[in-house]
Amino acid sequence: MAIRVAVAGLGSRGRDWVREVRSDPAYELAACVDSDTRVLERAAAALDLPQNQRFAELPDALDRAACDAVIVATPADQHTEVCETALARGTALMVEKPFTLRLGEAVRLVKLAEQQRAPIVVAQNYRYMRSFRTVRRLIREGALGDVGVVACQYFRVPHEMPQSLSRLTHSVLYGMGVHHLDSLRYVLGQRVVGVSCESFTLPEGQLPPGASMQALLAFEGDTRAIYTASYESSGHEFFERGQEFYARFTGRLATLHVFQRWLFLCGRGRWPRPVRRGARRLTEERVLLGQLERALIHGEEPESSGFDNLQTMAVVEACVRSAQERRWINPQELLDEELNASLSHRH
Repeated sequence: MAIRVAVAGLGSRGRDWVREVRSDPAYELAACVDSDTRVLERAAAALDLPQNQRFAELPDALDRAACDAVIVATPADQHTEVCETALARGTALMVEKPFTLRLGEAVRLVKLAEQQRAPIVVAQNYRYMRSFRTVRRLIREGALGDVGVVACQYFRVPHEMPQSLSRLTHSVLYGMGVHHLDSLRYVLGQRVVGVSCESFTLPEGQLPPGASMQALLAFEGDTRAIYTASYESSGHEFFERGQEFYARFTGRLATLHVFQRWLFLCGRGRWPRPVRRGARRLTEERVLLGQLERALIHGEEPESSGFDNLQTMAVVEACVRSAQERRWINPQELLDEELNASLSHRH
């Protein structure tokens, strides 16, 4: 029997999820939800949604459409409320990044999901892109040796942000940084134990606060990383839709360069050689839907689970606090504090 899904939030990302669900035989689209009637009407026309699948409120959709899971694609500042509504009914979740805006909210949702025995998958789909999966494989195979230094840079030309993102104080952190920070800890297989971050907008810039950021990261395996992201770049408007990405993984035996989707491995005393990423058999979204399916049917712990994503949320929280307090922050200490506070509230 197919898994019946409600998609909450019908912006561009929510519409993507509707298409993914429809194309996956393991799932059945049961409901589409958006409190903005104009957005709901536009999505209904674009996606040819029947009347019985359109809902303005999630509780109504859950009660009437008999949903097994909810995909949360609402604005980030609404994630917590929507997730709580679904979890209160024991409904499984797929949540778009960022999981929540604050670490404490994420911890509370994970604890509620454990109580309700409802799986959570966080849609950190960048970690499943072919480039990052190839980096992870090469590191695990030892092709680089111990990785000592990572440099990761993302630049995008100024653009009109969705209102849901522009109203957040740290727009590039929540919009793109959370993707790359999650991917770095995933490919390295190490926890982050120190963060020093600056979040800013250029003086002459017209974008909201926090349109650029720089962060230093210390990993538990003695790896160090430099991460830069900006929505205020220029001069590459006609290259890759105005976006540039570069990462360099420097190991004891070799250095791996990632430029957009091209990878080059530079071993000691050897000519640089391109590295194939392999075939893309499934979209990143289908990989995540597969995790949700196995969690629901077989009780398998998702790789991109809510619990796993607490590590990413701790790094994001550390970035926010470091930018505010102008000091190094240990994400593990933040996470321990929130977990202990959660336990004390239960007793």
